[in-house]
Amino acid sequence: MFLSLPQYEFPMPEGLAEPGSKHWRAMEMTLHVPWFLLTLEHVDLEGRDLATNYTLCIAWETDLADVIKTIGASHVRGLVAMMPAWASPTGQWSSRQITEVWLRTDDQGTSVTLTDCAGKQFDAGIRGAPPKAGCAGDLLLQLPSGNPRTRRKRSAATDKARRRAPPAR
Repeated sequence: MFLSLPQYEFPMPEGLAEPGSKHWRAMEMTLHVPWFLLTLEHVDLEGRDLATNYTLCIAWETDLADVIKTIGASHVRGLVAMMPAWASPTGQWSSRQITEVWLRTDDQGTSVTLTDCAGKQFDAGIRGAPPKAGCAGDLLLQLPSGNPRTRRKRSAATDKARRRAPPAR
C-alpha cells in the first residue's frame, strides 16, 4: 500500500532514530483505498512528564482496530480517514475526521465500521456489502467531535468572562 524508494530516504542523525528504523521524505500510494492517520499520546516511561504525540499511517482498517485494542483508546488523540478519489465527494483524495471505531461481526465475518464527526457511519474496507444493521459490535474508540483546541479556547474564554462578571446577588 505504501511504497518507499531509496532516493526518498531521509538520513537521520545518529541518536535521533530508533534502532533499525528508516525515515522517508516521500512515499507512493500503490493501492487507492482508505487509509488512516492515528495520532497517539506518547507515554513517557522515564517519568519526565513530556507531553508529545506521534502519528501512525495505517493501511488497513483491521490493522487500525488491532492497534487501538493493543495500545488502548485512552492514548488516542485523533483519527483521520484518508479517502481516495472514488470514495470522495470531490473526486480527489480527501479526509474525514473519525469519532468512533466499531468492530462488528455478522454472517459475512468481522468488519470495522467508522463514524465521522458528522455522525455518518461508513465501512472503510473493500467489502461487497456493509454490515447488517443491528449486528453485534464492540465500540473500540470514541472521541469527541470538533476541534479540541477550539473547545479549549472557548472554555478558557468562558472562564475568563465568568471571572469578570460581577457576583450574582
